[in-house]
Amino acid sequence: MKLTVPLTGRVIQEGELFGDGKLKGDPNDPIRLIDINLGNVSWTLVSIDLENEEATIEVAPGEKVSEPTGEIDAENNPVYRTRPATEEEKVAFIQYAQDLVSHTKDELYTMSKCSKLKRPFKEVIL
Repeated sequence: MKLTVPLTGRVIQEGELFGDGKLKGDPNDPIRLIDINLGNVSWTLVSIDLENEEATIEVAPGEKVSEPTGEIDAENNPVYRTRPATEEEKVAFIQYAQDLVSHTKDELYTMSKCSKLKRPFKEVIL
């Protein structure tokens, strides 16, 4: 399933300004998805839409689930066991991620406590 997620970070080079198509982020504040927990899914970047300052990602449900066993290890930490996820759980994993990103972009920035994408060259006209 494809989802759209806002971007954060600082752009230091935008391709259309230089004609080379490169997009470069600040190493100290790289261009990235906002910091939200999408749950038990993996994701792959599909595209970046600078005009709307968001990324499209393809998400896939997690294949395994960790569950507490009720036991405690020698360092007083809970012991977990891993098992394959059921089909119902996989559907729920995708639904959780989909529900999370269904908020408005402003709500997602507030929820994640991330700033909007910083684009110092956005207003430059050649």
